[in-house]
Amino acid sequence: MIKLKVIVPVVAVVCAAVWWFMPHYSNQEKAYYVSLYCLQPTGSDQQILARMQQTVENNNQDYALKKRHFIPELAHYVIETSHHLTPVEQQRAQQSEACSQLLLERLHITAQ
Repeated sequence: MIKLKVIVPVVAVVCAAVWWFMPHYSNQEKAYYVSLYCLQPTGSDQQILARMQQTVENNNQDYALKKRHFIPELAHYVIETSHHLTPVEQQRAQQSEACSQLLLERLHITAQ
């Protein structure tokens, strides 16, 4: 029988490792991807995702010390969040300003 002294530390280490490897995105990154999503014209999720990726990668300047890299998981998260808007909210989200505001509220990010 395994001792409780062994189980508790192992569970704690596993939980810490899971938390460590989970992606943690800053509010700034989330807001950036929301703005990218709201600037895209309508299309399928794959088309929107491809245009978001193209925008991120094409906006890197040659002289930039820190280049942005596309984060597909965060883009999918923003797209999925937009699918969970109510029909009334989705209609309001057709306007770029309302789109950003609605998605930022859903992601619990305050506009700055």
